[in-house]
Amino acid sequence: MRRPPVPPVLAASVLVAAVLAAPAPATAAPSPAEPVADGPVAALVRDMDLTETEAHDLLAAQAVAGEIDAEAADIAGDAYAGSSFDIDTHALTVLVTDSGVASAVEAAGAEAVVIDTDPAETVRALDAAAVPEGVVGWYPDSDTVVVEVMAGSGIDAGDLGVPDDAVRLVETDTRPRTYGQIIGGHPFVVNGVRCTIGFSATGGRDTRGFLTAGHCGRVGQVLQGPDGPVGVFQHSVFPGRDGAFVRVYDPWRVTNLVDRYDGTFVRVTGSNPAPVGSALCLSSSTNGWRCGTLQARNQTVNYPQGSVQGLFRSTLCAGPGDSGAPIVAGSQAQGIVSGGSGSPGTGCTTFGQEVNPLLSLWGLTLVTS
Repeated sequence: MRRPPVPPVLAASVLVAAVLAAPAPATAAPSPAEPVADGPVAALVRDMDLTETEAHDLLAAQAVAGEIDAEAADIAGDAYAGSSFDIDTHALTVLVTDSGVASAVEAAGAEAVVIDTDPAETVRALDAAAVPEGVVGWYPDSDTVVVEVMAGSGIDAGDLGVPDDAVRLVETDTRPRTYGQIIGGHPFVVNGVRCTIGFSATGGRDTRGFLTAGHCGRVGQVLQGPDGPVGVFQHSVFPGRDGAFVRVYDPWRVTNLVDRYDGTFVRVTGSNPAPVGSALCLSSSTNGWRCGTLQARNQTVNYPQGSVQGLFRSTLCAGPGDSGAPIVAGSQAQGIVSGGSGSPGTGCTTFGQEVNPLLSLWGLTLVTS
C-alpha cells in the first residue's frame, strides 16, 4: 500500500481555527453531548481500501505495535535503529545494530532484523554535507537512505559525500515548493498567509495557545480574527525545523479537539509516536479528513527557503492553506503539516513536523483534556 516517493511542499495559508466558527471562544468547543470520533474508521475504510472490521483491527494492532516498539527501543538502547509496521500483516519489525539484543527484542513481540549501520548516521552525514542543488531530500528506509534527486540532474551517489552503498537514489519530476502565498479559506491571516491550527498546548497557568508551522509566521507577528487580534507568535523556527507556537489572548480557550469535518471530533489523548507503516489521518480545511500511511521518520527536506530536518513522511494529501494542520494516529498527536506535493486521486506526499520535539524545545505541554 506504499506509494512511490513524492517530493516535499509547504502548505502555509490562513490559520484555520475551529474557535473562529463561533462569535465567542467559549462556545467553540463541542459540549459532551456532541459526537466525538473514537477513531478514524470511516476514513480508513474510504481512503485505504479496508472493510470496517479491518479498520478496527488495524487500529487495535497499531496501538499494540506502538507499545511493543517503545519497549523494544528501551531494550535495544543505542542499538535501536528504527522500526516498521506492516499494515497488511500487522507485523512489527525492529532494526537493531547489535545482534546481542535481537532475542530480547523478539521476546517483546517484534521481529528483530540486525543491520550493520544505523541509517540515521547517513542522514546526519547528509545533513552536514554540501549536497548538490539538484538533491530534493533524503530519508531512512530500512537499512539504507533514500536520496531524491531531480530527474536529469546527473547526480550520482558519489556526489553526496557519503559511502555509495549507504544511499539509494530515486529520481523525481517535481521540485518542492511552498504554499505560503496562496490565500483562501478561513479569515485568519498573518501577513496575507493562510495556515491551519495544529494542536493546543500550554506553557503554564498564563500561557496557552497552539502549534502550527514555523513558516507561517515569525515571532511577534499578530494573528487577526474577524473581531480583532487572536494571538501572537511567541515561538517560531524555520528552516532547520518547521514549527511555531501561537499564544492566544483572552478570552480564547484551548481544547484537545481535532475537527473531522463531518460534525465529529477526535479528542487528542497523547503524543506517542506511531511506528513507520502505521495509518495516519489529517484534518484539513481544503480536503476535510484524509488518511494515509506513515512512510518514514527522520526525513530531511530541502525547500527553496532552506533544509528542514527530522520531519516524517506520509502518503497523506494536503494542499494550500494546510500548513500546521494536525496529523494523528488514532487519538495520538503525531505532527503538523510542513509541506508536500500531489493531490487526491494522483498520489500525495506530505511531510510533518514532529510534535514532541517542539513541546520539549519550548517547555510546552500538549492539551489532552
